[in-house]
Amino acid sequence: MYQKDYWEREALAKRRHPEHPVVAAYVASKINELRHYVSFTQQTRLLDVGCGNGFFTFYFDKICDTYGVDYSEKMLQMNPIKKTFLMDTNNLQFEDNSFDIVFCHALLHHVENIDRVVKEMKRVSKQYVIILEPNRNNPLMFLASLIKKEERVVLKFSLEYLRKIVSKNDLHIVKSFSHGMIVPNMTPTFLLPLVGLFNFKQPLGVTNFIIAKK
Repeated sequence: MYQKDYWEREALAKRRHPEHPVVAAYVASKINELRHYVSFTQQTRLLDVGCGNGFFTFYFDKICDTYGVDYSEKMLQMNPIKKTFLMDTNNLQFEDNSFDIVFCHALLHHVENIDRVVKEMKRVSKQYVIILEPNRNNPLMFLASLIKKEERVVLKFSLEYLRKIVSKNDLHIVKSFSHGMIVPNMTPTFLLPLVGLFNFKQPLGVTNFIIAKK
């Protein structure tokens, strides 16, 4: 419950709009990386689990048929796409194999039963399950996780930890890596040209990627 309270406060306080230049640079670089391994067309059905105020759904919606779910009504009210639903990620109200891609960003370190959520993502996916999480090996992510109790679980989230979760749930890992130095809600706009120079795969990147298939 304290996690939901945290995100309700975040919705009213610190969340940037998806069109904020820092968010746009962060998301565009991540989607560009995904496109090396996954095809997106207007017919691709994608579900963003824990979509929040729309950092990724806003941009996915421009390239594919995008749906989003979240358990925070306040977050969903801020999300600019139409197909969003208030839903518990432990019990996704969709039929098996409903989506070509099931995606989440910075969700798993906020849920109590990670395996349950991953199983639900797998169940409703026809093919791909894509997970992006903060990288605890990045010094900034490590420090931020120490400071905020709601983010402290990130201290476990190495790339190897994510690989083990995904493999344990019988998903085949297509690609896994860490990427970039932009932090969407923390990087100052004036630093974007400098930080953007480091938007590539690297062991200390702020974001861990897991691209997996059923």
